[in-house]
Amino acid sequence: MNAILTTVLPVFGMIVLGYVLARLKVIDAAAGRGISLFVFNVAIPAFLFRTVVLMSDTNAAPWALWVAFFGGLAIAWIAAAVISRYVESLDYSGGAAASMATGFGNLALLGTPLALAHFGQGIGVPLGLILSIHAPVLWSAATLHREVARHSGSFSPVKLGRELFWMMATNGIILGLIAGALWRTTGLGLNEIPDRMLEMLSDASVPTALVALGVSLAGYSLRGSWNGMFILIALKMLLMPVCVYLIARYAVTLPPMWIKVAVLLAAMPTGANAFLFAQRNDEAVPAVSGAVALGTGLAAITSALLLWLMDINWI
Repeated sequence: MNAILTTVLPVFGMIVLGYVLARLKVIDAAAGRGISLFVFNVAIPAFLFRTVVLMSDTNAAPWALWVAFFGGLAIAWIAAAVISRYVESLDYSGGAAASMATGFGNLALLGTPLALAHFGQGIGVPLGLILSIHAPVLWSAATLHREVARHSGSFSPVKLGRELFWMMATNGIILGLIAGALWRTTGLGLNEIPDRMLEMLSDASVPTALVALGVSLAGYSLRGSWNGMFILIALKMLLMPVCVYLIARYAVTLPPMWIKVAVLLAAMPTGANAFLFAQRNDEAVPAVSGAVALGTGLAAITSALLLWLMDINWI
């Protein structure tokens, strides 16, 4: 348990530090966005590029990991869509915003630093496989969900495909993985100097991500829509990881460490992209923003418990 506390408390301590710095106006919203852009577009892509180039061969199938993670996500997504019909604060466009908040976890700014801090950089492969398609898949699903639910005559598969392609072409995480895979095929490895630079950027990804998350939390609100907020938190942080674990453990074959990474990421609270989706469409904004803020606070407790269960091999 002491090892878990030394992992969890510093992680959430950095989040609190970012929050306090934002509230004290030491770091403003523009600076916070700059830090976030550095994390998404430079630090994490550098880590994933280096991981892919240097990783040893593995027999684990990527599709099995995707089936486990996104299969559990799909169950939680459908549950949110159904439940939202009976909750006024979530009943918009067929529950698209609620489903997005249930499925889109904070993987980059919280899940990645937490996983790396506890398991080490050896988990880069399963981490990268999930991160690489997480955002494109969920943004596409949420957009399609909303448009179909609203029976909009303006919905265009071509437009959706174009948006998806542009998102992937400008996503630093995806580009980092692709670049790493292409460079790996050359068999050249990494020269000592660029390797050291990539290692330094990789090391910077954890603290900067956590501070950026704390800064962003200063802008969220817990006011209103309490019932919807707690429903979203329960679906995201309880139902989804349970479903992912059951599929990973009993429906597909995965290495034990890959199962732990998938479950840990599935248990992360609602991420900022879900808030952006809700805000963009002006649907369920109070409930989703509350799920982001309160869920992140609760994750300090739930992640510690989850890591303990993993360390004693119950998961």
